[in-house]
Amino acid sequence: MFFHRCIIIFLVLLVFKLESQTPYISDSNDDLHYVGKNLSVLIDKTGNLNFEEIKNSSNFEICTSEVPNLGFISGNVWVKFEVQNNSTETLVLLELQAPLIDEVQLFSPDENGNYKPLLLGQIQPFSQRKYVYPVCIFDMHIEPKQSKAYFMRIKSSDQIELPIKIGTRVSILTPIINRNFMFGIFCGMLLIMILYNLFVYFSIKDKSYLYYVIYILAVLITQATFQGYTFKYLWPNIPGFEVMSIHLMSVFVGFASVQFLRVFLQTKQFVPKLDGVFKIAYIFYALATILILLGYLQLTWILILCIVSPLSMFMLIVSIKVSLMGYKPAKFFTIAWAVFLTGVFIYAMKDFGFLPHNNFTVYTMPVGSAIETVLLSFALADRINILKKEKEDSQTKTLAVLQENDRIIKEQNFILETKVKERTAELETTNKNLKEAESNLINAEKMASLGQLTAGISHEINNPINFVVSNVRPLKRDIEEILLMLSKYLELKDCKDFEENHQTLIDLRKKLDIDYLKEEINLLLQGIDEGANRTAEIIKGLKTFARANETDIKKANVHEGIDATLSILNSNIQAKKIQVVKNYGQLPLIDCYPGKLNQVFMNLLNNAIQAINSQNDLGKTQSITIETKALEKDIVIKITDTGKGIPKANLTKIFEPFFTTKDVGEGTGLGLSIVYGIIKFHEGDVKVESEEGIGSSFIITLPIQLHKKDN
Repeated sequence: MFFHRCIIIFLVLLVFKLESQTPYISDSNDDLHYVGKNLSVLIDKTGNLNFEEIKNSSNFEICTSEVPNLGFISGNVWVKFEVQNNSTETLVLLELQAPLIDEVQLFSPDENGNYKPLLLGQIQPFSQRKYVYPVCIFDMHIEPKQSKAYFMRIKSSDQIELPIKIGTRVSILTPIINRNFMFGIFCGMLLIMILYNLFVYFSIKDKSYLYYVIYILAVLITQATFQGYTFKYLWPNIPGFEVMSIHLMSVFVGFASVQFLRVFLQTKQFVPKLDGVFKIAYIFYALATILILLGYLQLTWILILCIVSPLSMFMLIVSIKVSLMGYKPAKFFTIAWAVFLTGVFIYAMKDFGFLPHNNFTVYTMPVGSAIETVLLSFALADRINILKKEKEDSQTKTLAVLQENDRIIKEQNFILETKVKERTAELETTNKNLKEAESNLINAEKMASLGQLTAGISHEINNPINFVVSNVRPLKRDIEEILLMLSKYLELKDCKDFEENHQTLIDLRKKLDIDYLKEEINLLLQGIDEGANRTAEIIKGLKTFARANETDIKKANVHEGIDATLSILNSNIQAKKIQVVKNYGQLPLIDCYPGKLNQVFMNLLNNAIQAINSQNDLGKTQSITIETKALEKDIVIKITDTGKGIPKANLTKIFEPFFTTKDVGEGTGLGLSIVYGIIKFHEGDVKVESEEGIGSSFIITLPIQLHKKDN
């Protein structure tokens, strides 16, 4: 009895084993399911076993789950299975629903029993795939009611899961197309969120929206990478980058989520101590990036998994803490992040084998991401309401402040108007005093010039007058002696008297020395004539110079004005033993106010004399050189002295009113200012060139034709 029962149990187990190891293909889509329990697996950790060794190996172990989860394996995973075709189709398909597998190589038997390999996966360019879908799809040619044994080699740097389905072309491709459609809806929704929030960012310039856009973009690219769409659409011919893309995208989305949380929840303001923890996360993500670039992909994936779990929970704790502090957007963030973490948790439980591999567990993470983005959009919208309310409160406060300011301004206006009137009266008085002071200073400058002019004229006239006066007395004496001689001749009445007094007359003539008297009288008359002529020249020069009150423009000879000024200053020039050099060119008559130009020449020549007088080099020959020349429309007058020169620091100030380097009482500082004003009034220009210890040159440019102006 016991023996019979054992036989029955053995047969039942044998039938079960045969059924579990031989998946069948039917025409019905309802029969399509994962074939994990029909697979036998052998793990080659060294990766050195060849196909013949694997084919003859007896170390295969039967899988016990529909979707085997083998974890991280550094070597090769070999899968053996047998397929029976119960459908009417000759071509059946095998789908490995694992887009992130690096290498998948299917060994299919031909009619002679020889196995031919076909390699797919991330290591191959996407263009080499027959079926342009993110998952790996293989053709298997099996005649109806026939069965064949297949082998598959799998290698990946990521966690190895084997969600394998076998069915007809329609039963395999239809769900894939449906998944593509659903993921397209997911992408469209996220793209709409990106564009909307990007528009909001450009509208209100709140950087939270910019970081949110970056975060959504990171989520979109990461989810597309998980599903294999980035390999298909973005870098199909860069398999090397595709192998590491999921690791890079995981780092990218982690970094973006942390940065968005910090900005959106204002963690620096609300929880500054907890905010510092996120900087540690940045360091780990940077380390993960370095490991990715160095090729340590499995180690990187383990590091990322170690970072994500505690960091996600920490972010949830931070959002809860900020929400408890009264920041309303943090509540939306907490709910959104909790939904996302739920999806991630279910997906992770699927990866670790605690939950089955099905459409629910596979798509919880993208669905959670979609729900999260919508909730976060609500949070950002609520942030706009908060900003709007803050703006309204600010406007209300501003309006109150403005009203208060208006009241204060009205009160102050009356006070200010009163003070302005008082100040205006004070300014008018001050202005009047300034004008009087300015007038007094100008008069003082004129009086100083007039004093110099008077002293020069007095000295110049005194010389010829003294010369005349000194000649009059000896001339009078000589004339008296001649008149005495003449009176003696007039006393003679006839020849007899002449003979009697002839000798007396001869003696008187000898005594008076008539010939000398004649010569001396001529010399004295010449001296008187020269003195009179010199006096006349001085008077003429004075008349030429004294044109200061002329109000009309006249044609004038500039040389006459310069000569008249030199005539007046001749005494000072002679006293200083200054040599005057005239290099006159041919000048036309120019339109000018002659009296004003003479004042310019007087001030410049007088300054030149004073500069030479202050020169300490007594052995040097001192001179004033006056050069004139005519240009096409202007004339140029250059007055150069050999005085002490002007310091460079003062060259830009010498024409300013009241600027002077003379001692107090020696000048008002208005001389060169008046010169500058007169030259500008004549539409001309004046420049100065000077070098200390060498001398100075004043260069005046005047137009030949002057537009008429009011004086």
